Amino acid sequence: MAYDLAENTAASAFVVLAYTFLIRRSDGWSPLARQMVFGTVMALTALFSMVHPIHVGPGIFIDARTALIGLAALFGGPVSAAMAAGTVAGYRIWLGGVGMEAGVANALLSFSTGVGFAVWARRRGLRLGAVPLLGFGVLLTLVSLPTLLLLPDPELMWRVARATAPPLLVIVPVGTLVLGSLLLREQRQHDAEQRLGESEARYRLLADNATDMILEMRADGTVRYLSPSARDILGCDPAEIVGTAPADLLHPDDLEKASQAFASMRPGSPPVTFTHRLRHRDGRYLWVESSMRPTVGSDGGFLVVGVVRDVTERKRYEGELSDARAEAEAANRVKSEFLASMSHEIRTPLNGVIGFADLLLGTELTAEQRQYVALQREAGRGLLAIIGDILDYSKIEAGKLELEERAFDLHRLLRDCRDLMSNAASQKGLLLQLSLGGTVPRFVHGDEARIRQILLNLVSNALKFTERGSVLVSVGMLFADRAAEEAPSAEGPAGQHAAGVGSVALIRFAVSDTGPGIPAADQANLFQRFNQGDRSTTRRYGGTGLGLIISKQLTELMGGRIGVQSSLRIGSTFWFELPLPVAPAVAAPADNRTEAAARRGARILLAEDVPMNQIVTSSILCKAGHTVEVAEDGELAVEAVRSGDFDLILMDMQMPRMDGLQATAAIRQLGGRRGAVPIIALTANALTDQLQLCLDIGMNDHVTKPIERDTLLSAVDRWLAAGAEAHSGSEPGPHPDVPLRADASAAVPVFDGVPVLNRAALDMLADTLGADALPRFVTGTLAELALRVDRVDAAETAKAAAADAHAMVSLAGNVGLMELSGLARKVQHACEQERPDAPALKAQLREASGRAAAALLAALPTLGVAVETVR
Repeated sequence: MAYDLAENTAASAFVVLAYTFLIRRSDGWSPLARQMVFGTVMALTALFSMVHPIHVGPGIFIDARTALIGLAALFGGPVSAAMAAGTVAGYRIWLGGVGMEAGVANALLSFSTGVGFAVWARRRGLRLGAVPLLGFGVLLTLVSLPTLLLLPDPELMWRVARATAPPLLVIVPVGTLVLGSLLLREQRQHDAEQRLGESEARYRLLADNATDMILEMRADGTVRYLSPSARDILGCDPAEIVGTAPADLLHPDDLEKASQAFASMRPGSPPVTFTHRLRHRDGRYLWVESSMRPTVGSDGGFLVVGVVRDVTERKRYEGELSDARAEAEAANRVKSEFLASMSHEIRTPLNGVIGFADLLLGTELTAEQRQYVALQREAGRGLLAIIGDILDYSKIEAGKLELEERAFDLHRLLRDCRDLMSNAASQKGLLLQLSLGGTVPRFVHGDEARIRQILLNLVSNALKFTERGSVLVSVGMLFADRAAEEAPSAEGPAGQHAAGVGSVALIRFAVSDTGPGIPAADQANLFQRFNQGDRSTTRRYGGTGLGLIISKQLTELMGGRIGVQSSLRIGSTFWFELPLPVAPAVAAPADNRTEAAARRGARILLAEDVPMNQIVTSSILCKAGHTVEVAEDGELAVEAVRSGDFDLILMDMQMPRMDGLQATAAIRQLGGRRGAVPIIALTANALTDQLQLCLDIGMNDHVTKPIERDTLLSAVDRWLAAGAEAHSGSEPGPHPDVPLRADASAAVPVFDGVPVLNRAALDMLADTLGADALPRFVTGTLAELALRVDRVDAAETAKAAAADAHAMVSLAGNVGLMELSGLARKVQHACEQERPDAPALKAQLREASGRAAAALLAALPTLGVAVETVR
């Protein structure tokens, strides 16, 4: 038995050698040819195994045919397995005898099992190894044992099975594992060598054709490899440098720097890049940039891989650029000094010219003389302004402009700038407005004069280039870097917090106009020297183009930035942002506006379609001494203005038949005093673009719903006081100076972080309506809210649901239902945008309506003295 086993082992070695030869010498062969050759080897080996089987008993023996057929399918392919199985089956048929049928079936089953396992392993991406091969051998054994059932005699079948099954379960799996492992090792080694060869060929192709010079250096500094591009860069053949140290090619001045760089390299350290000079074959030196990366070679030794690039032309350009920059800086210094000197020399006599013109205008002159002197004075002032710009520009360029920072009243500065430019706006028929955000700190620390200079320059440009429409100056706080230390911060609109003393607020100033707009190609040049975008601008409007560059330099000098957004035929917005520390209050001059003028009784038109809103707003105004007339929609409001005189109009935005925007446009078209009456928008939409739309259509200001008494009266007083300021030609801008009333909702239910009821608002409403009227008003409001909730749910269109939700914003806010008012606004926006979360928000709205009704009804009995005590 040992001799038989040795013969079969020798046959297995033959298979391994043949397989090794086949995979290493079959380049260029077709896959079919490879399978046929390997199938022939496996078939001959299987025949050898059948001729020299392993004897396990009298007349009973086993061989390696099953394993060989299976491995032929696994490593050769179906053709190899078919050739081996066919040879084995044919030989067994030729032999004949009692076990012929079982032998043929064994060959066919081994073929099927081998091909099936190979396909399954390939599809599953199975990586062959010891365990899969051993399992494959067990599978082949288990498949071959049932062929014993084909033996004709049951007694013979039992005797053969008892004699052959145990050795088969050991020899076939072990033989499959051993022979398969040898074949697998040869296959993997060949694949690795093939991948390595392909990788070397690929990288050799890259190195040989790269324009940069690639080299490998050993630890002793000698070159192990140099790419052929050395011929183009150094004029040398790579073979002349390989094996030598390239130190003799370095420029003497660069030798120490290169040596230090090479000495500092260690395996794993970051790459080193430095610029140095190398000697060309003809003796001249080239500037090169070397990038060296330390690594470990295949032999485990230290190796440096380098890439050397010729940068001679770049170094020449850098030198020329440096020389040109030095010359330009020297010329610029001379120019700046000349401009500064000449500006001072011209300013002195020009001040005398303007001064004497002023004196002349104070004497008795004829009409013609007065006209000439006035024109002379204006021309002198224009020239003085240009010289001032030139002087500022030269100071900034020379680095001699110093900021004079101190605490000042930012709100007063903004109103002064508006008032100063309002006359120029009126002469062109333009509307100049100021919008001041509620969180903008009043007192800040900075250079007041320079901020005024930037702002006036931008407003002046906007008025100059705008032929019709309006100019809006808007100021807002983007954020504050830290909370106040001296005083608590107040909460502003949209959840922002006003900056306290000690914090640095980033303030954004923006000047928007309805002018012709600026092409995108010209916007990048606006803040460059002596540039006005379109070259025809200078001929049409005049100017030097210095204003914007001075504004840019002043803004950057104060730590800010400036920019522009513009669209053709729509208008432009110039903005700048400045970080301004919040300062304590400083003394301010008394306001010339008289309290009597601001609070005089006035006739006011209220355009509002919701009855509850009519009652609240009218009551607030009547208690303040005003006379109120109510119009239930936009058409009635327009008719009322046509037939009557009003000092002010409060205009709701969303009304039936004609909304607030359409009504405002119709009123502005009336002309005369009626068409110029101030209009304040009443809107529940606090989005910036919607508020801007109010101003664009011709409204003067806005008050956001739910209406607060102090905010409404402040806006009304501000616009009624415009009559007292008529001599200045200015208009008060949207400037909500009155802080929001403190929230007194601590004693009422809170849902999801939002108070259900604002007791302060309810207390104010009780003061306004009186104790007798309040219960009826609350009952009517709750009924209206319940109706609106039902209509929101049953609305056939999203637009209809949004309209009812919009009405609920102010209805709920009037009686202090904060949670319900805020949720109604969310439903309105979700329906307007047709968002998928609208149904969920509607369900929340109904739940919030129930909580609101319960809280409001529970609060009613507590109104009275007890409320006064709490307040």
